[in-house]
Amino acid sequence: MEGLNQQDTEEEYILAMRTTAYNRDESDDMWRNRRSRPLQPGQPMLAQRRKTKTKSLIPMTDDHTTKVLASLVPDEIIYNVNDYSNRPYDVCLLFGDVSGFTDLCEMYNKTGKGGPSRLTTVLNSYIGSMVQEIISHYGDVLKFSGDAFLAMWKCGVNNSMQDIVHEAVDSAIMIQKSFGTYETDVGIFLRVKLAIAAGHVIFSLIGDAKISHYVVVGQPVLDVKTAEKKASPGEIVVSGSAWHYVNPSEYVWEYASDGIHVKVKGVGPHWRPTQHNVEKIHKQGEEEAFISGVNSKISDDDDSYDSTSEFKMTLRMRKASRNEEFSLRPSVNYASKMRLKDDLRKFIIPPIMRGIDLDEPIEYLTEMRQIVIVFINVVLMAKLDLTDCVKLIDSAYKVVCSVVDDMQGCVNKVSLFDKDLMFVLLFGLRGYKSELESQIGLRCASECHHAISKLNHVVSTSIAVTTGVTYCGVVGHTLRREYTVISLTVNKAARLMCAYPDKVTCDRETFLHSKLEARNFILQEPKPLKGITNVGPVYEFKEQVEIILDKPAINPFPLLGRSDEMRLYRRLLDECIDINREKARANTLQVLNHHNMLLIRGNPRIGKTRLLDEFVYCTPSSIPVNRFTLTKSDAKIPYQTIQRIFSMPLGLNNISSAQDRETKLKLRLQKIKVPDFFCALNKVFNVHFEKSALYMSLSSQQKVIALQKILKQLCYIGFVTLWIIAIDDAEFIDDESWSFLSILLDMDVTFIIMTMGTHMQISNNATGIMHHRRVRELELSPLDKWYHAGLACQILDVQAIPPELEKLIQSRSNGNPGWIESFLVSLMQAGGLLIQHLSKRDINELGLVSPPADMMVRLSTEETKDLEKASSLSQHPLKDDDEYKQDSWKMYKFSYRDSIINLMKEKIREKHLKYGSLIPVCVIAPTFKLEEVDPELSMDVMIIKMFDSLTSYEQLLLKCSSILGEYFPREMLLYIMASATPRSTALAVQKLFELRVLGCAQGDFTQGDTGMMFTQRLLNPNQDIGIRCDCRGLKIHETCLDLPKYASCGYLRFRLTMFRDTTYNLLTDNQKKEFHNRAIRYLEKETRRCRSCGNGFFVRILGMRYDDGFVRKVKRKPREKVQRSRSHSASMSNRSSQEITTYIPRTSTDYGGSFSLSGGRTFQLTRKDTLGNIVSVLSDTSLARGFSATDLFQPRFCFGFAMINKLKYSISLTRTFSYADFSSCQCPQILNTMYTQMLEHCKGAGQTEKMMAAMLEYAYICIISYNIPQAMKILEEATIEIDQQVLQKDEEEEESHWKIPLLRGKVETLIGHARLELGQLEEAYLCFQQALRYYGYSFPSKTLSIKLNTLSYELKHRLGMNFFPSLFVATVDGYEAEFYDNLSECLSLLCQLFKDVHMWDHAELAASWSLNKSLAADSDFFGLCTAYSNMLEISHHLGKVNLCVALEVHALRLCHRKKSSVEAQELKAVAMLYGAIFRARLMRSEIERSVHIGYVMLRICATVHAIQTSLHVLPLLVQALLIRCRISEAVTMILELEYCSEEDTDNSGRTWFYALCVVLQLESGYTLLPFRKCEKFFQEEGETLVNIRDPDAERRFYTVMWLWCVRNDEWEAATVWYAKASEFIAVKSDDTLNNTITSLYLLEGLLLFLVGKMDKRNVKAVAKAYKEINQLILAIESASKIAKIIIPRFYHLKAYYNLIRNDEPKAFQLLTKTKKIAEKYENALELTWVDHSEKAWNNNLPSVMIDFWKEHCEPDNLIDYHEVDLNDGKLGLFTLPIPLFY
Repeated sequence: MEGLNQQDTEEEYILAMRTTAYNRDESDDMWRNRRSRPLQPGQPMLAQRRKTKTKSLIPMTDDHTTKVLASLVPDEIIYNVNDYSNRPYDVCLLFGDVSGFTDLCEMYNKTGKGGPSRLTTVLNSYIGSMVQEIISHYGDVLKFSGDAFLAMWKCGVNNSMQDIVHEAVDSAIMIQKSFGTYETDVGIFLRVKLAIAAGHVIFSLIGDAKISHYVVVGQPVLDVKTAEKKASPGEIVVSGSAWHYVNPSEYVWEYASDGIHVKVKGVGPHWRPTQHNVEKIHKQGEEEAFISGVNSKISDDDDSYDSTSEFKMTLRMRKASRNEEFSLRPSVNYASKMRLKDDLRKFIIPPIMRGIDLDEPIEYLTEMRQIVIVFINVVLMAKLDLTDCVKLIDSAYKVVCSVVDDMQGCVNKVSLFDKDLMFVLLFGLRGYKSELESQIGLRCASECHHAISKLNHVVSTSIAVTTGVTYCGVVGHTLRREYTVISLTVNKAARLMCAYPDKVTCDRETFLHSKLEARNFILQEPKPLKGITNVGPVYEFKEQVEIILDKPAINPFPLLGRSDEMRLYRRLLDECIDINREKARANTLQVLNHHNMLLIRGNPRIGKTRLLDEFVYCTPSSIPVNRFTLTKSDAKIPYQTIQRIFSMPLGLNNISSAQDRETKLKLRLQKIKVPDFFCALNKVFNVHFEKSALYMSLSSQQKVIALQKILKQLCYIGFVTLWIIAIDDAEFIDDESWSFLSILLDMDVTFIIMTMGTHMQISNNATGIMHHRRVRELELSPLDKWYHAGLACQILDVQAIPPELEKLIQSRSNGNPGWIESFLVSLMQAGGLLIQHLSKRDINELGLVSPPADMMVRLSTEETKDLEKASSLSQHPLKDDDEYKQDSWKMYKFSYRDSIINLMKEKIREKHLKYGSLIPVCVIAPTFKLEEVDPELSMDVMIIKMFDSLTSYEQLLLKCSSILGEYFPREMLLYIMASATPRSTALAVQKLFELRVLGCAQGDFTQGDTGMMFTQRLLNPNQDIGIRCDCRGLKIHETCLDLPKYASCGYLRFRLTMFRDTTYNLLTDNQKKEFHNRAIRYLEKETRRCRSCGNGFFVRILGMRYDDGFVRKVKRKPREKVQRSRSHSASMSNRSSQEITTYIPRTSTDYGGSFSLSGGRTFQLTRKDTLGNIVSVLSDTSLARGFSATDLFQPRFCFGFAMINKLKYSISLTRTFSYADFSSCQCPQILNTMYTQMLEHCKGAGQTEKMMAAMLEYAYICIISYNIPQAMKILEEATIEIDQQVLQKDEEEEESHWKIPLLRGKVETLIGHARLELGQLEEAYLCFQQALRYYGYSFPSKTLSIKLNTLSYELKHRLGMNFFPSLFVATVDGYEAEFYDNLSECLSLLCQLFKDVHMWDHAELAASWSLNKSLAADSDFFGLCTAYSNMLEISHHLGKVNLCVALEVHALRLCHRKKSSVEAQELKAVAMLYGAIFRARLMRSEIERSVHIGYVMLRICATVHAIQTSLHVLPLLVQALLIRCRISEAVTMILELEYCSEEDTDNSGRTWFYALCVVLQLESGYTLLPFRKCEKFFQEEGETLVNIRDPDAERRFYTVMWLWCVRNDEWEAATVWYAKASEFIAVKSDDTLNNTITSLYLLEGLLLFLVGKMDKRNVKAVAKAYKEINQLILAIESASKIAKIIIPRFYHLKAYYNLIRNDEPKAFQLLTKTKKIAEKYENALELTWVDHSEKAWNNNLPSVMIDFWKEHCEPDNLIDYHEVDLNDGKLGLFTLPIPLFY
C-alpha cells in the first residue's frame, strides 16, 4: 500500500526479524538459550523495550503476515494446524495468575494515569517477561486470560515426564526470583502465583474450517486450578500429580496446609539440569553478573543455592548468547517456511484478520472503543469422559459461533483453566459497529443461553453482558500474544457472570443502550463484586415472548407530544369507515384510492408501541380491534402472522386443540363448496385436514393461489364489519404473511396499524408492501423538550421533578421516551432519586418543575372542549393583523387567554388529583450527585463504520488530525505523522474530502509558509456544499499536480466536530501522549514571528529563552594583585587597546559616534571628545578588573561622573530604533493561536512543567492585550495545577521545594497585574504582597523602615552610577537571575500601584528595589527599561535632579546594548522609558532635548500601537512646542492626539484634544477648533467625563474653558465653568506636571477675576480672591522647585499680581527676571508675552493690539491656524488688563 513505508509502528518482532535468524538451521536449539534480565521493583520491564527512536513500517509480505499470525497462536497449533482429532499427551501445565490486577485497574482509572492503556503497558511488560522465561525453558504458552496465562510442556521422544516437570519447576523458580514482585508507578504491587500440575490431557481443535479454536482438557487442568487456589502471591505450588516426578532433594520445598500440595522455595544442593543439546559458550563476566543477580533474590535460608555450581553452569550456557536471533520461536519460522498463512486464518477473529490483510501492524488495531462484552460460563458435569467432554465443548462452541456469526459478533476466547468452560464474545469491533449492539448482545446472550442449556451434560449456563469504552489491543510478548480487551467493563462482565448463576444479566449501561422496553429486564438483588466499588443496578434479561390476546390495559396518563399523529389516525380511520358504509349501501366492490394501512416507523424506543396503544384506545368501541405483538421467533414460522390476524375474527384460540380449530374452520367454510382445498389451511392454522388427491395434483404455485383464495373467502366470512388490526414489531412478520397482506389491503375489510423499526433488515415482500399505494408511512420524530418533564412525572408517578433532572434528561435523551424511562428507572433503582410528599408551598420554594395538568391526567370530552375553546380565544388570522390591532377588546382577550387556560388546568388538577394537602414529588437523594452520573457512552455509528472502512494510513491521518483540533495546518499534520510521502497523504486527504470528513479552512499562504495561518472570520455559509480548496498562495508538490487542488489543501478542518471527537476517543492514552508530544515539538520548532517581523524566533517560548540580542555586562575575575609598574601599565594599555572595537550605530547623527568594549558595553561620545576623553572613558576597564579601598579616591574611579557629564547632552545617545516596525505585526495573533494549542497539547501529553510555563506566558500575553477575563481564567487553572503538583510531589524531590513557591509568586504577580489593569487596586495590592511572601520577602509597612531601605538602595544607585558603574550590575546569573527578574517585575507593578494612589514614599522604595534586582540580574531588557522608567519618574517627582540625570544616561546607554531585533513589548517599554525621560527633561526645562526624545517616543508608539503611552505624552509635547512658538508642529501634535483618541475606548484623549484646542487659542490667538465646538463637546459628553481614565484632562478642560470665558468677560458662563473646575482647584506641590501647568491657567483666571471684582468694587469678592490667589501662589512656588518649566510663566503672573496690588517697581523687577529666566530656558512664548505685557503696562502697546486677542475670538473673526506662516509666526497675545482704579 502506497505510503505505508513512512508510518510509525510499534511492531517489535519486525525489529527482531532483522537478524540472521533466517539463515540458521532449524535443528539448532541455541535459540532456547536466552533469558530476560531480573526485574527490579519499580524498574520498567526490559523484555519489551525493543523500540528504536526512528522506525518505519515494513510492508507485510505473505512471509511477514504468516509470522504475525503465528505469534497469535501456540506452537501446538502451528505444528498440527489442520489436525482436528483428539491428541492425547502427557503434559505438565504451568498456570500463572497475577494478583493486584484488579486493584491496579481500579487505581489507574481513579488517578487518571493512563487507564486501560497504561494498564496494558504494565501487563505486557510484566507478563511478557514471564512469557519469555517460559519460552526459554521450552514451554508453549497456550492461552492468555487478562491477567492469567497457561503454559504447557509435553512429553516427546527426547524428553520424559521428569524432564518436562523439571523444566516447568525451573521456569517457575526463575519467574518468581526475577519477576515475582513488581511495584507500579501508582504504588500497587503486582505479584504472581504459579501452580504446576502434570498428567494425561487431550488437546483438540474445535470448530470447523471456517472458524476454529482449541482446548486442552484433562485432570491436570483441574489439578492446576486447585493448586492455584492453594497458592498465595509470590508462591509456587506443585500438585501431587506433578511432584512425584520430581527428585525432592533438588529443591527447597515444604508441604502446603493440606499436606498434599508442595510449595517450592528454590533449588537445592542436588539440583541437576535437564539434558539438552546446548552449545556451551563461556562468557564469564556476563554470566557472573547474572548469577549474582539471581542469588540476591534467593531467601536467606536457601544456603545451598550458592553451592550449586552445576545450576550456575547451566544458567551460563543458557545465558551465553543474547543475540536477537534467539528471540524468535522456531515455530514462527516453521510457519513461514510451510506457508501456513491460510491455515492459520481460521484461528483469528475477523476484525483482526481484516486489519492484517490490509497490511496494518497489530498495534494499529489498538484503540479505545465502546463495545459490548458477553461472558458465558458453562458448568459441565463433573464425571465426564475426556472424549465426551471435548465433543460437548465442540458442540457448545459451534452453537455459540452460529449465533454470534448471525449477529456480527466475534468469539474472542474459549478457555477452561480460568473458570469452567468460558466464552468471551465481543460486539462492536472494527467493521462490526452497530447502533443496536447492546440489544444484539443481549439477544445473542439469550439465544446462547437457550441453546447451550439444551445440550446434554450441561449443568448451568451463566451469561453477563456489559457495555462501555474498552481498551482493545494485544497482550503478551512479541513472540507470543493474543488480542484481548481490558477495562473495568470487562471485569464487571466476568464478575456478574459468576455472581448471578444460570441467568442472563446485564449492567445499567447495557440496559440503557439496548433500547428495549423495561419489561424485558428484572432488577436483581445487589451483590458485592470483587474490585468494583460502584456496581450500579444489575438486571436479568428475559425477552418478552408472551402473546397479548386481549385489549391492552388503558394507560392512565395521556400521550404527550403526538397530537399530529393522533389527528392523522382519526382522519384515515374516518375515511375508511365512510368508504365501508358507502360500499355497504351500494353493495359494490369498487376500488377507491384511500389508505387503509398506517405504518409507524422510528428509532428504537421512540414511542411506537405507546402510540399504537393510544390508537387502539381512541378507536370507537363499535369497531373491533385485534392487537398483537410479534417476536423474532415468529419470523421463522410460516404464516404465523396470518394465523394471528384471523385468530380473533374466526374465534380461534392458539391454546385449543387442532381438532377444535378444524371444527370451527369447517363451520366457517361450510358455504364454500371446495372441501378438497381445506387442506391448504393446515400450515396456516396448524390443523390436519386430509390432503385430497386434487390438491396433491397441483403445482406449488397453484397451491399458493388456492390458499390465497380460501383466505380471501375467510376474510369475507370473518371480517363482516371493519376491523382494526394492530401489529406491534411488524419487522418480525414472516415472508409468507407479507405476500398475503397485499391481498388484505385491496379488500377494504380491515384497517391495519403496524409499528416497525428503522434499522432492521426486511425482505423484498415487506418492501413491496411498504410501497403499496394504500399504505401511509408515519415517521416518528423525537419528543419535544417541552414534554420531557411531563413524561418523567408520568414514569415516576409524581407531580414535580427537580430542574436539574429535567435539564439532564433534555441534554442526554435526544427526545427518546424509552431512554428517559430506562434512565429514570435505573436512577430510582440506584437510590439516586427519592419520592417525597410535599405541600405546594414547599414545591415552589424548592423550585421544582411541575408539568401542566393536561400532561398528567386524561381529560374528559367536556374538559377537552373547554380547553380547546379557551385556547381559541383571541386567535386571529395573520392577514387581519391591522384589524386586530384596532380591536382593543380582542387584544384584551388575547392578553388574558393564557391566564384562563392556566386557571382551568389548575382546576382540572385539583379535580383529578386527590392527594390532599401533600403532593408526591421526586427529589434527588442528598448523598447522590447527579452531575457525576456517567453520561451515555454513545458514539455515532455511522462515524465508526466510516472510520473502520478506511485504510490504516487514512485512519492514522484522521487520528493525528483529531489531536490537532478542529482546524489544523497540513505541515503540522505531516510532522506529527512523520510522513515524507506527499502523494500518499494527498490521496488520503482527497478521499477524506470526498467523504466530507475534512474540508478547507481557507488558509492564507501568500506571505509564505510560517506554520501559522489565519482564516477569514466570516466564512461562506455555502462552503460546505462543494468539495474544493479555497487556500490562497498554495504550493502544490510536483508529485500531486495531477490531483485536485483540495488534495493538497494547506489548512484543513473537520466538517463535523463529532467526527473529530469520536476519532480522538479511539486513541489510547499512550498514542495520545505520543501525538501530543509531537505537536508540542512542532509548535516549539515552527512558531516564528510574522513576516513583517522577519520570521525569526520569539525570545521566550515555554520558558526557553532564545538569544534576544541583549548584551550583559559580564564581570571579569578580579586580579589578586595590582602592579603599579610602568611596564605593567603599558601592557595593560596595550591590552585595553586590543579590546576596543569600533561600533557604528544604526542611526548615526552628526553629533557624535560610539564604540564598544569587549563584553558588549557601548559608550556614546560627541565629536568634541578628544583622545584624552576617550582614555578617561576606557578607565572603566580597570574597574571591571578590581579595585582596593585606597583606589576609591583615584581620578580614574570618577568615570561615572565623567561619563554622565559628557553624554548627558549627546543627542546620539538616544537610540531611535528606526529599523523596528510593528504596525502590521501579527505576532500577538500567532502567539495566541500557539499558546491555545500548546495548552491543549501539554495537557494531553501530561507535561505539567511545560503546561505551567505556557499558562504563565499566555496569561501575560492576554494581560498586555487587555484580554483580562481570559488571563484570569488561565491563572485560576494554573493555581489549581500548582495545588495538584503540591499534592503529588515526592517529599524527596528537593527541586519542588523551591520551584513551587516561585511558581506561586509568578502567578500571584500576574493576577495582581490583571487586577491592576482592571482598577482593582486593593485586590492587586494583596496579590503583590502575597507574591513577595512567596519570593521570600516582605514589603515594609513602617515609615522608618521604608525610609531606611530607600536610603540604602539609593546609596547603591548613586555609588553605582556615579563611581562604580559595574559594581552592582550582573552579579547573578542562571536561575538566580531569573528569580531577580521575577522579583523586579513584581516590585515594578507594586510601584505603579503606589503611584496611582500617590504613596510616593512606598513607590520610591519599590522602584529602587526593583531597579536594584533588575541590574543585579542584568538579563531582561524589558524589566530594566521598566525599572529605569519608574525610578526616573519618581526621582523627578521628588526633586532628585542629579540622580535623574544619571539615570537618564545609564538608561539610554542600556538601549544600545540591544544588538539584535527588538520585541514589540520591549519597544513599548522603551517608549515608556523615553516618556519618563521626556517628562524629566521638560520639568528641568530642557525643552529642545525633551521635544527631540518626545518625537522619537511618538514614532515608537506609532510602531507598536501604544495609544495610551502616546496620550500621556502628547499634551506635554504640545505645551513644549507652544513654549518654543512652533505653532504648526503644535497643531500637528494636537491633530495626532485626535487621531489617537479615536482608537481609544476612553474619553481622556478626546477631552485633551478639545482642551488643547482652547489652549492653542489662549496662548497664540490661532484657532484650530472654535470655542463653541468645544463647548458642544461638553454638552454631548459631559456626563461621561466623570469616569475618564486621566483626570488631568478633565481638570485642564474645565480650567481653560473657564479662563477663556473670563478673558472674554462672559461672567455667567464663567460661573458655570468655575463650578465644574472648583472640584479640582486644590493644587499640591507634588502634583503632576500637567496639573501644575493647569494651575498656571487657574492663577491667570483668578487674577483676571480679581481685576474684574476690583473694577466693580466688590470688596468681599476681592478679599476672597486674594486669599485663593495667595494659597495658589504658595503651592505653585513649591512645585516650581521641581518643575522648572513653569517658572517663567509663574514669575510673569506674579509680576501681574504685584501690578494689581499697585507695587509697580516689584512688578517690573519680576518682568526683568522673567525675561532672563525665559531666555535661559529658551521659552520663546513667554519672552514674547512678557514683552507684550511690558509694553501694555507702560502704555507703549499699539491700540490695535490691546484687544486683538479678544476681537479675534469672535466666531466670524477667528484666525485659522493655517495663517501662522502668512503672519511670519507672529502671535495674537492676550493683554493682561490693568485695574480701572490703578
